[in-house]
Amino acid sequence: MKRRYISLIAATLLLTPSYVMAAEEAAVVTGSLELGVMGVDDQDNSAKFQEYRDLDDDVLGNVLLEAYKGSYYFGLEGTNIGLDDQDYWLKGGQFGKFKYKLNYDETPHNYSFDAKTFYSGVGTDNLSYSGAAPAPEANWSSFDYSIERKKYGGELEVSLGTPFFVKIGASRLETEGVKPLAAGDFGGTVELPEPVDYQTNDLNLMAGYRSKTMNFTLSGMLSSFDNNNLYLNWENPFALTTETSIMPPENDYGKIGANLTMRELPFMSTFTLSGSYAKLEDDFSISELNLTAPLDLNRATFDGEIIYTNLAAVLVSQPTRELDARLYYRYTDKENNSDIIAYDNGLGTIESNATDLFDYSKDDAGIDIGYKLPWRSKAEIGYEYQYVDRHNRPDADNNTDNTVYLQLKNSMSEYVTAKLKYSHLERDTDTDFDLTGVTDTDAEYIVQYVQRYDVTDKSRDAVKLTLEFYPLDTLDLGLDYSYIINDYDKVVLGRTEDKRHQVYLDFLWHGYSLFNLSGFAGYEYTKAEADHYNFAAGSGTPPQLADPTVNDGNAASYLWNQEIKDNFWTYGLSTQVRLMEDILKLIVSWEYQKSDGKSTFTSQGDTALQDLEPYDDYSKKRLEAKLVYAFSKQLDLNLGYVFEKYTYRDLQYEGYSYIPNSGTYLSGAYADHDYEANIGYLTVRYGF
Repeated sequence: MKRRYISLIAATLLLTPSYVMAAEEAAVVTGSLELGVMGVDDQDNSAKFQEYRDLDDDVLGNVLLEAYKGSYYFGLEGTNIGLDDQDYWLKGGQFGKFKYKLNYDETPHNYSFDAKTFYSGVGTDNLSYSGAAPAPEANWSSFDYSIERKKYGGELEVSLGTPFFVKIGASRLETEGVKPLAAGDFGGTVELPEPVDYQTNDLNLMAGYRSKTMNFTLSGMLSSFDNNNLYLNWENPFALTTETSIMPPENDYGKIGANLTMRELPFMSTFTLSGSYAKLEDDFSISELNLTAPLDLNRATFDGEIIYTNLAAVLVSQPTRELDARLYYRYTDKENNSDIIAYDNGLGTIESNATDLFDYSKDDAGIDIGYKLPWRSKAEIGYEYQYVDRHNRPDADNNTDNTVYLQLKNSMSEYVTAKLKYSHLERDTDTDFDLTGVTDTDAEYIVQYVQRYDVTDKSRDAVKLTLEFYPLDTLDLGLDYSYIINDYDKVVLGRTEDKRHQVYLDFLWHGYSLFNLSGFAGYEYTKAEADHYNFAAGSGTPPQLADPTVNDGNAASYLWNQEIKDNFWTYGLSTQVRLMEDILKLIVSWEYQKSDGKSTFTSQGDTALQDLEPYDDYSKKRLEAKLVYAFSKQLDLNLGYVFEKYTYRDLQYEGYSYIPNSGTYLSGAYADHDYEANIGYLTVRYGF
């Protein structure tokens, strides 16, 4: 399959230049061809090292070609030819008449290498083991958690020199491999190798009109997702039964849209109006699972339908030289018309707590105004209103956001430019808990006191300062600082506050024609606090929720608090030295990253809670050195070396065990994160 696509591109490469050169004018052809070898020493054989790339002992190849003749043009590029992360594109056409593009891309996603499992049938939709119980760990088989994405497609646009144009495009995405899946319940959890064999086919159509004062387009999209493994059958080593897990369902997606842009309106205005309508559908029959007791459900089939509607309008104006303004409105609606599934309540009655499925509508409106002040300054002020109405989310039935900001810019000095921005958000949220018949003897009684930080009441203040310095003609300096604090002042249980400090410095020095130096350094600090409650049904209304100093005397119910902190540092340096003018050049770069996290707990309970440290900690180092030797203007030699080291620490991976307890079987997913690798490469590049 891969060879076929490469051959197609090569054939087009041979044919297209002859077509381009059919005109009378002389052709201009530029490009480059690069060939080489790469050697990699990665003793850890870590999937993290090759998470989205292919680095191994191999041959390297890159090609670039661009040709112009008259109004015709043609281009071809291929990178990492023959590797698992190779990429090709081909484009061409005639200016003002037509243009086309073909592309092919491969992207790996490596989760873990040398994972282990007691199951046979890895990569298929049936996982089984022999005997009455899983084999001892020493007899487990090895495999890789890895998937490969292959995407290829093309696009053609035709205008024939008129304001009208038509564009058509098609693509296909194939994803194959194995990825981790956790299955089971409180009786026992198993980490399973889930088979991946997906295909997504897209068709895009667009027609429109372009002129100096107006653009209008109509577009449509059809997409189909197919999965060759809709179900995964696996033997449960705890229940000693065969279980069935449902994989991503096949579905169809369609979207139509329109866009209108009008320019040169009064007050130097531009107006844009756009809208779209999209539908996602799938269906399912319980007979596909071969279950013997389908009467536990209220229906034997399921039809899923989700509809998205979007509308947006933007007006940008400049009534005077000093004043500019922007007005906008956006509307989004998600409508869920899927069937509601109800289950047997155990008393012979089919019932469901879900009378509505989750959907929402959202309105955004705002205004931005800018005014030029004396001394090369400009002030900007803005306001945004957002209202979100949700269905079937009782902790946030709706919320209203009001955001204002003020920004000042100044470039009066030729040595310094500055920008300062302050914004403030106020969010009000209404809940809709239905607690009919619920008392403090019910476990769900506590939910009325829980607020989720993504939608609950809060106030947010944010400040951002940007400075650029030019003290010398040969030296540029930059500073960025931002501070954000979210205060969830009405929260009883949940996140109560989070804050972030972020500062970055960068510089570029080019003091000599044969030498330059650049670098950066950054620091980020984040902190989040949350209050939680261990609720014991029947213990009465928790007095601690009104007054944390009061205890209800029940050892099974108590308040506890979590505080998460993270410190992140990074810095980097890069230099380029011309050892021999126009002949020999040395490029060296160094980058360092480190994240240090910690989660601490305090509790009113009788037993202290264990702090988590290390908590999502990592460090990464990268050094690259490259020598470039130019034999001539067309031919150069590149000799390079790269060192990378990555270390990850988190308490859940300390003392990793494939069988940590009698109720869990792991497979090593995400466990091989550390690596130390050395990479060397030698390439020859010919440019023309």
